[in-house]
Order: sequence, then structure tokens, then C-alpha cells
Amino acid sequence: MRTARNGAMAKRDRDMGKDKVKQRLNLATSATAEKNIVTQFHSYADVASTTSVAAPELPPLPESASSTPEPKKGKMETSLEVLQENIVKLVSAKITESAESIKETINELKEQSKALAKDIQEMKETVNAVEQATTNHEKRISTVETKINEMERYHRRWNLRLYGLAEAEGEDVKKKVVRICRSVLPDVGDSINPHIDICHRVGRKEEGKTRPVIIRFTTRFTRDAVWRNAKSSEALESERLRFGEDLTFLDKETRSQLWPHIETARKQGKRAFFVGAKAIIDGELEMV
Repeated sequence: MRTARNGAMAKRDRDMGKDKVKQRLNLATSATAEKNIVTQFHSYADVASTTSVAAPELPPLPESASSTPEPKKGKMETSLEVLQENIVKLVSAKITESAESIKETINELKEQSKALAKDIQEMKETVNAVEQATTNHEKRISTVETKINEMERYHRRWNLRLYGLAEAEGEDVKKKVVRICRSVLPDVGDSINPHIDICHRVGRKEEGKTRPVIIRFTTRFTRDAVWRNAKSSEALESERLRFGEDLTFLDKETRSQLWPHIETARKQGKRAFFVGAKAIIDGELEMV
């Protein structure tokens, strides 16, 4: 009888334990139960189902928060984040370093550009000064050349050149010139001899070429008389001789430039001739 009573009590205890377990399970299955509480109830249920001793009465479980906590990060995820942070730091540091280096380079280039600009400006000023000095020198040279040409032209006004006089070995050039001048000025006769100062041929002697003779008179009067009468002298024409002015180098160049105008004017029937380095066409001065 005692055994039956003990069995009944054990059965009652088991039933009571099962009821309590069901109550705990109902609470655990709600949306607010935590996973660790479910695990504890499962362990408790296993113990209660295998023992005959009545389980002690447990207090009610508190309600958990409505949201589930974030799962803890693993070691791999932490290592990747640290690695990424380190890479970002290294790249940022490198970019900063490069930016500073580029900034320094730009500043150096700016300074060099300023220095170059200054040098260029100084060179421009120097070039301008040289150009101005060159212009001034050119003007002075031109002025000096003009003055020298005028002095040389004035000095040559006592001279005439004789073209076409046959050249012979051991000739007496002055004797030939005196004879020709007497034929140009027949009224003067032998008195022209003291008016002829120097006579000689000019230029290099070449085979088959007759060099002109330069004649220097002692007076402009005699020189101009010979020059004036030579233009219409029959004696010169018969011997195929002609007198010409003793021109300077610059005057010869000017005449060469003006000669086409003279030639064209003469073909057109105009009166055209030279006076020194000047061209006169129908009484008007022709310029180069």
C-alpha cells in the first residue's frame, strides 16, 4: 500500500513538472523569448522526464527586448576591417605625400617661371637697346657714306675718263691725251698742255681689252670746256673715242638703276640725259 502511494505521488509530481514545463515552453515560443532561455528549458525538461524527484518551482521569466541583438563579429571580419583601415591610411598618407611633393614642384616651377620671365624681359630690353643703337649707327653710317661720297664726287670733278684709246706697249699716255684734247679745243692749241696734270690707265690689263684713261685737269674751267665740246666733237667720233665723267661707286650704282628710264625715254623720242648721278627726262628730274 505504501508502494502504491509512493507511485501515485511520483506520478503527480511528474504531471506537475510537465505542466510547469509546458508553461515555460509556451512563454519560450513567444516572439520575445531568447534563444538561451529555450536551451535552459530543454535541459530542464530532459531532467524532469528522467527523474522521480519533483522539480522545484521556477519564477516567471522576464520579457526580453523586442529586437534581436546583432551577432558578434568573427575574427576574420575584424582582421579584414583592420586591413582595410590600414590600406586606406597608407593610401591617404601616400596621396598626401604626393600632393605635397607636387605642390612643392609647382612652387619651384612658378619661381623658375618668374625668373625666366625676368630674364626674358631683360633680354627684350637689351635687344631693344641694341636695335635702337643699330638704327642710330645705320643712320650715322649712311650720313658718313653720303658725306664721303660728296667729298669724293667733289674731288673727281677735276677728272674725266677717256674711253676707246688704243693701248700700246711703252706708250706715252699723256702725249696721246694732249693731242686729243687739242682736237676737242682747237682754239686753245698748245696752251692746253699745262692744264693736264695726270694721265694714266685704270684697271687690270687684259688681253683684247682696252683700258680707259683717267685725266686730271689743273682747273675746273679747262675740264668743263673739254667735257662740253667733246659731246659734239667730230674728231672724237671719227676715232671712236668718247669722254665720260669720273663717277664715284655710289653714283655708278645710281646711274645703273636710272639707265632703264633714260633708255625708255630716248626710245619714246624724249630728251633724256644724266647730270652726274641724276637723270633728266624732258627737263624733269627722274628719281630712283
